[in-house]
Amino acid sequence: MIFMLFAVAIAALFFVGSLIALRLGQHLGLRHRKRIGDESIGGLATVEGAIFGLMGLLLAFTISGALQRFDDRRQLVIQEATAATMTYDRLSLFGGDEARRLQSSLKEYVRARVELYRMAHDFLLVQRAEDFSDQQEKKLLELKNQLWDAAVAACPQPNYRPACALSLPALNSLFEVARLRAGAAEKHPPQIIYFMLFGLGLGCSLLAGFGMAASAGHSWIHMLLFAGTLTVALYTVTDMEYPRLGLIRIENFDHFLVDAYDEMR
Repeated sequence: MIFMLFAVAIAALFFVGSLIALRLGQHLGLRHRKRIGDESIGGLATVEGAIFGLMGLLLAFTISGALQRFDDRRQLVIQEATAATMTYDRLSLFGGDEARRLQSSLKEYVRARVELYRMAHDFLLVQRAEDFSDQQEKKLLELKNQLWDAAVAACPQPNYRPACALSLPALNSLFEVARLRAGAAEKHPPQIIYFMLFGLGLGCSLLAGFGMAASAGHSWIHMLLFAGTLTVALYTVTDMEYPRLGLIRIENFDHFLVDAYDEMR
């Protein structure tokens, strides 16, 4: 809820600021025309084109990066499900009660992983990070250590060494993917990028309003569309960076890990 309120508040602030900048730019443009004349406005197109081009490039690269990170997070969900299934199969190589005990511990760990992302969590405003349940993360750490210690304890037995050679690397890969998912959740562009997008967006609104002064009167439709388009673009970039808190979400990919857990039963 904190993220949605924050994102909507920033979007609304930018939309209102863009409209104000458009009107201010138009007012300055009209004053400029009255004082100097229409001929002087034509030479400003080079400056306007450079600034609009910079805004377009920055927005394009930011959206491209957000899409890449969004896709990476989805791929990590699939990788964890694949690693969990592979680990469960390899633990069966221990055979007998030892295999059932280790597989049962693995199922508890995977279930805890599923519950971690199903639990309601929110947004830490200062750190710009998702706030997952500390209690659940502590439980996950305990289950991870128990599973690893149990697998390592079985390895000294001669008849379990071939199984250990395959199971321990699989367990390590499973834990590694979990850490990669945690890191991906905190992987975002530098904060200066958002400030640049916000500031350049208002600057482009000012220049757009200044250019509108060359025409007779003003069009609220064009002003609303210009401000609205920039606002939606900036909001979309922010929303994709937090795909478990905003409108653009990746929960539909969580079923891969749930399916892996169900197959263990």
